[in-house]
Amino acid sequence: MKNIKIYKIKGSYAVEAAFVVPIILGLIFAMIYVMYYFHDKNVVYANMQKAAVNVAEGRKEYKDSKEWQEDMQENLWMFKVTSGKISKDKLYIKSDIKAECSLDIPVINYFLESKQQIVLEDKYLAVHPEYMIRIKESLSKE
Repeated sequence: MKNIKIYKIKGSYAVEAAFVVPIILGLIFAMIYVMYYFHDKNVVYANMQKAAVNVAEGRKEYKDSKEWQEDMQENLWMFKVTSGKISKDKLYIKSDIKAECSLDIPVINYFLESKQQIVLEDKYLAVHPEYMIRIKESLSKE
């Protein structure tokens, strides 16, 4: 048998931790940021749907875009509504909204852009089919 020398290498975890910890923390903060982004995107969409139902049923009428933007800003965590409008014609209720967010967090800038925006446009049917069916049924009975 050959004489094999076994050396015990003493290392420090500080060097490895200096590389690993910022990456892990960056990923955690990026995931939190993405969760907030999707939360606000879904909240804006839900606010648009609620407002369209209110307009369709005649419960609320938006006189200017400022009032519309204030209603859309409700329950948002990170984003600020910058522009938006709602309009109603005979068949459709059209709404659009733009919200922006800017976070200057250095670690997140490696994974995502620091400025994010949500742009949503939607079109809802303003005609109530259930009323049309009831009218048709009442006319057919007579």
